[in-house]
Amino acid sequence: MSCRVMVLTVISVFLICFDVQAQSSERVEELLEGIDSWVTTDTTRILAYIDSANAVTKEALVASQYWEPTTRDLSFLLGIDYVGSPQIDNTGRIYFTMRITGESEALFYMDESMAWPHQITPNNWTEEGFTLNSYSPYSVHPSGDYILVSVNKFGDEMHDIWRFSRDGRFRPLLESRAVRYTGVMFDENNPDQFFLYIDNRQEMHFGRYTISTGKLDTIYSEAGAYYPADYYKGKIVFVRWISFSEGQLALFDLGNGKVTDLSDTSLFWAASFTDDGKILALTSEKSKEDEFMKICILDPAKPKKFEVLYDPKKETDGFLFIRKKRVGIVSLNNDGYSELVGFDLSGNSVTLPKLDIGVLGGVGAGDMSANDLGDIVFSFSSPKTPPTAFKFSLGDTTVHQIGKVATFGFDFSNIDVEVVRYKSDDGTEIPALLYKPASAKKDGTNPAIVNYHGGPPSQSRPHFQRNIAFALSKGFVMMFPNVRGSTGYGPAYEKADNLEGRFASLIDCERALDYLIDEGWSSPEKIAIWGASYGGYVVNWLATHVPEKFACVVSMIGVSDVDHTNRNSSQVFAKGWEKEYGPVGSELTRKLSPIFYAENVSRPILVTAGYNDPRVPPSDPRRFVYVLSRLGKPVWYYEETEAGHGGTMKSQVIFDYTSYYTFTMMHVMK
Repeated sequence: MSCRVMVLTVISVFLICFDVQAQSSERVEELLEGIDSWVTTDTTRILAYIDSANAVTKEALVASQYWEPTTRDLSFLLGIDYVGSPQIDNTGRIYFTMRITGESEALFYMDESMAWPHQITPNNWTEEGFTLNSYSPYSVHPSGDYILVSVNKFGDEMHDIWRFSRDGRFRPLLESRAVRYTGVMFDENNPDQFFLYIDNRQEMHFGRYTISTGKLDTIYSEAGAYYPADYYKGKIVFVRWISFSEGQLALFDLGNGKVTDLSDTSLFWAASFTDDGKILALTSEKSKEDEFMKICILDPAKPKKFEVLYDPKKETDGFLFIRKKRVGIVSLNNDGYSELVGFDLSGNSVTLPKLDIGVLGGVGAGDMSANDLGDIVFSFSSPKTPPTAFKFSLGDTTVHQIGKVATFGFDFSNIDVEVVRYKSDDGTEIPALLYKPASAKKDGTNPAIVNYHGGPPSQSRPHFQRNIAFALSKGFVMMFPNVRGSTGYGPAYEKADNLEGRFASLIDCERALDYLIDEGWSSPEKIAIWGASYGGYVVNWLATHVPEKFACVVSMIGVSDVDHTNRNSSQVFAKGWEKEYGPVGSELTRKLSPIFYAENVSRPILVTAGYNDPRVPPSDPRRFVYVLSRLGKPVWYYEETEAGHGGTMKSQVIFDYTSYYTFTMMHVMK
């Protein structure tokens, strides 16, 4: 979609048509006084509450006629393997994650494409609750001498770091349930040390770890959130995170301890050093309001003097720079589908392989990696093709598959997805993915699920999703809206849901329901709304504002009280969240909080949470359910005590999806 089509009208004009009235919430506040005395502090009472709610919910779901066949089908589909997060070292050894057996994914390697995979991480980790960090599971030293593996425990995202040597020996280097160790960067000239950032949920630091001595030194700290992007010859380039829509590029010199601000406030997604010490950045620094981010180059000796090196004129998902080859590779986003393009430091295009129709990645982060020789590996999937990994080399447009993923004979070829667009109240066109079973007719009788993504800045992509095959086999139409605030359509679209703009975005979410109804795909009594994380917030909002437009709600690890979540999650990000929702304690955050409209809920709602969730504190869903139940609303609650922001073990994921689908079918398959 062109930026011109996405030009936004003035939000204040739109709000004249959508005046959010504050709900009279005296009863809600009274109920909150009853739970707030123990909901975050009294472990005994919390666990008793969880046990009681879980037992009631599980009994109701398991008794359904849909439970047993759904469990059987999803156990089969969700057991299909995948290959993801590939990396390659300078010896040519290829690494990747895969779930071939057991409860969680493991790290593997092979010495050439399609060779026998050798498992690196041990199977007994699952029994102890250890799982790979899904966003950045490991870092391979360029030499291939060792690997640093990032590990969570029961989904707490407090990332420990373990060292695995090339010969298979391993040991923990950094372990803590209160501190996150991540953002590993290697020193090319000193393999005995690496750099990282340390986050204790109150403040962040840059650290230097010396492997031979086991010593961790704090080398820099400042207030707020900031992320290292690259290390080179004694300098760290990093991005200050101000909000999802704003950042600032800065340089830390380890030699003198000084920090240089390299930019004003802008949008920065990545930065890398060139071999002569300049910096490449994926940024909106040289972009107009309605333009996409560009690859810019900067001499640190001349801060704030950015020059455009490469303008992709599309949204860029990923940016990889191969310093030794002086070549950059970006993954572009074409309405959700991926395209690879390359450029050199003169701004000239570099020929790369043409991808099939699909999506780069789709299994966490770490979707593309390269070694110094110019060998590139990446993960890839499509709606019909399970995630696997591929390799190519600069100068060669032939792509080699690294591993083959089993589908156990299941045919995914009938999955039909298209990008549709519908208009919101102010005329803005909203893109969405629409999946339809072959039997679907436009007569309003199809059961449907509208699934809202998390974020807020994220995007529903047409990558491989096993559970969609199940939904289509049951006759469900599935819709995934990318409302204002989503990535993929430029910085202006991504920023359009900030502060009062969130009301317009929530109207976008509501109009997705109208689209399904108006087009004849479904009807209110046949529609379920789903959402996880920020998507959970969306469905909580819709449940309290337009219950007449759907039959039931599945709210997964979602926000109901903006201020409560901001106060009780990581304070490193608190100020950034205020730029999204408004200042804590403000009239705006109260108006944006579904919990204060709880008396409007009339449709059955299943709410879930994770006991170790570091992002949406489980006390938020607990409070929402407590209020709803005391108001006599049809609510069911399940909190996984050995998970965080979503299930981490295969059995948890199967149980979760079985619960969502069973609950949904109980209310739309009448």
